[in-house]
Amino acid sequence: MTLPGNLPTIAAIQRTNAVLIAVTAALLGAFYSPHAARGCVLGGAVVMANLFALAIMGRLALAVASGGASSAAKLGALAIPLKLFVVIGLIYLVFTRVHIDALGFGFGVLTQMSAIIIETGRASLRGRRSGAASEQNA
Repeated sequence: MTLPGNLPTIAAIQRTNAVLIAVTAALLGAFYSPHAARGCVLGGAVVMANLFALAIMGRLALAVASGGASSAAKLGALAIPLKLFVVIGLIYLVFTRVHIDALGFGFGVLTQMSAIIIETGRASLRGRRSGAASEQNA
């Protein structure tokens, strides 16, 4: 099985997500409330940190699957499903202790999905352009 070369990178998704968080937080701060803007930044930071941690754990899991990792790395691969519980627990603590605005937090979390969609579209367009250029040169 081969993957197409026009997949978005994690770095591109994270960059786009950072821009979307800033724009969304600014809009929420200007038109709704500063409290919602802070919630948006926190929600966006949570999903960015989650994707960063998932990328690291994914690389570790690939190392384990290829047989080039130690037993400590194999135990580290078990952390992938546990990471979800840690993130959920942290979000629960944030909502119960700090009282973050749920609307803003939700908008911040949704920026990740928007960034993935945007970057997938960009990568697809880049793939089409390079494919069309290759056909013209042939």
